[in-house]
Amino acid sequence: MRVFCILTIVFVLVSVAFPQSQKADSPEMAGLKNLCDYAGLKPTDISFRNDYMEIDSFRLQTVTRLMKSPLSLISYTDGYKNAHVSKQPEILASVMFQDLAKAGKKSRNRAYEPLGPELQNSYNLYFNDHTLNQFLSQMVVYLDHIFPRSTQMMLAPLNEKQKKFLTTEFKELVVTREEEENYSVEQIDSLEKAEELYTDQFAKFAADIDKDPVLQAGLDCLKKVMLEVKSFQSLLKSKEMTPAKIMATAGFLPANTDLSSYLGSQPGWAVGGADNDYYSGDYKFILDFGGDDIYDLTYDAAKPHGVIIIDMSGNDTYRSQSDFTLGSGCLSVGILVDMDGNDRYDAKSFSIGSGYFGFGVLYDAKGSDRYDGDTHVQGAGSFGIGLLIDEAGREVYYGSLFAQGFGFVEGFGLIQDEKGSDVYYAGGKYKDILRYEDHFLSLSQGFGYGLRPTISGGIGGIVDVEGNDFYSSDIFGQGSSYWWSLGFICDQKGNDNYQSFQYAQGSAAHMSVGILLDESGQDVYTSKGVSQGCGHDFSAGILLDRGGDDTYTAHDLSQAAGSANGVGLLIDNSGNDCYSIRDLTNSQGYGNPRREYGSIGLFIDLGGKDIYLGNGQDNFYWKTHSKWGAGMDIQLNPADTVGKGK
Repeated sequence: MRVFCILTIVFVLVSVAFPQSQKADSPEMAGLKNLCDYAGLKPTDISFRNDYMEIDSFRLQTVTRLMKSPLSLISYTDGYKNAHVSKQPEILASVMFQDLAKAGKKSRNRAYEPLGPELQNSYNLYFNDHTLNQFLSQMVVYLDHIFPRSTQMMLAPLNEKQKKFLTTEFKELVVTREEEENYSVEQIDSLEKAEELYTDQFAKFAADIDKDPVLQAGLDCLKKVMLEVKSFQSLLKSKEMTPAKIMATAGFLPANTDLSSYLGSQPGWAVGGADNDYYSGDYKFILDFGGDDIYDLTYDAAKPHGVIIIDMSGNDTYRSQSDFTLGSGCLSVGILVDMDGNDRYDAKSFSIGSGYFGFGVLYDAKGSDRYDGDTHVQGAGSFGIGLLIDEAGREVYYGSLFAQGFGFVEGFGLIQDEKGSDVYYAGGKYKDILRYEDHFLSLSQGFGYGLRPTISGGIGGIVDVEGNDFYSSDIFGQGSSYWWSLGFICDQKGNDNYQSFQYAQGSAAHMSVGILLDESGQDVYTSKGVSQGCGHDFSAGILLDRGGDDTYTAHDLSQAAGSANGVGLLIDNSGNDCYSIRDLTNSQGYGNPRREYGSIGLFIDLGGKDIYLGNGQDNFYWKTHSKWGAGMDIQLNPADTVGKGK
């Protein structure tokens, strides 16, 4: 996997209508208008024309809209704060599905509504009138009929060679190997040419792939699974039924039942009780009611099928030595639901909430958990949806590449973490051999990625609701993007620490958009460069911190920097903050002139007693070494006296 080639396209900044969805009276918008007046700009100048380049057949409607109106990134990210309803992951997944509509096509209208009280109560009493058989028979229908049919519909236009291409050659566009760092120049050149050939071959037929039937089937099934899980919980909590009694109801089969379709009658199906159970192999369905269980799972991508795993309680261990496991949808649907316990998830690649030409969801309701994987893991989507939801506990997320909220072509990958102080670490395995000897590619943590110059990318995000969190990445991460894609982080509460090296913390490169939005807390942001609100090469990067005493440290081209016709914004709404920058020539409000016109960099601090090492100054306006680069530190209260200078 090689990600950086050289391409120059004429693409100019223009004015468009101010985005209706962005609150004009918000502090950040008020501050932006104020600084624009000082710099001789208008908020509507923050936009890009997109009619200089033909829209490829993979471009997402959401990315196209946000490229035209980058300020809408703020309201878009705010929207995901409310997109998740507790214990109903299908709500969030359906919103993600909406955002995968391609440019030029109508938006889908398939979002689910939260359950009303009457429907919720009826499902709480489900087993008063039904047996386990009804649920099992529903799962048989999905796994043996609906899922295979949806896969067939998705791949119908492809021949057998093209179908195989998806899990062989196309997979190589994502996968990297450690030995590549020792390749000669000739070997690297050969590898790049092979991947360019794969991209060209894929582009010839991939536009015919329709992933929607698989995603819709996954959404429908996820909703039914979660309703059934609530029924199990209600019964077990009231002690009206034990796991053994619930399992016993599976013995009463409906009349004229095909016994070959039921659990226990064929490989790959299992029901476990309250004991410690061990599952090994390639399963379609597992329902386990308790115990500290071990899952040693495999998956054969040459024979794609749906997988549903439900574990009601216990400190469980999920592990795999093959790809496409643990809440992974590979050319189908994969759902893993764990309702309680301190769990461990350890897998290779394309796993742990991964949608690869499919729908993959991992939902963990309780407990302090650890997630370990390699590439395309932990909320990663390529031609599909990859979703990881953790409702409670102190979590550790470790991935190597394309992980932790990653969106590739026609894909949306997301992590939603509700509670607890968490650790996100991405990188440390695959060196960035084209530029550094001692840094590693991350391309993770709210990262969107496309195949430059021919195939637009997807959407990657992290939504962390509360807790003192630690984010660590190296090259590309933490609300960043590359080539017609979108990356975002929304962290709502807690004293958070963001550590990265380059292309991070609200950064975007080569016709894309990225944002890091932190609502509150005493946060620390550290990066070398092209970070902290930086847009490079017709891209927009935003770092917005709405509250808390924060510390920002960077070296160069950061803290509101626009480069090569890009837009970079850093906005801090309140708090006593500290800003440190080493290179004063291209940071803290910088926009360089390129291709006979300019870039925009706007630095905005709206309150508190602040400390600067760089261009800024408390209670001051300033301009840097560029026409459309400026900064200000003011109190929003009109009664405050503010100094101005150049």
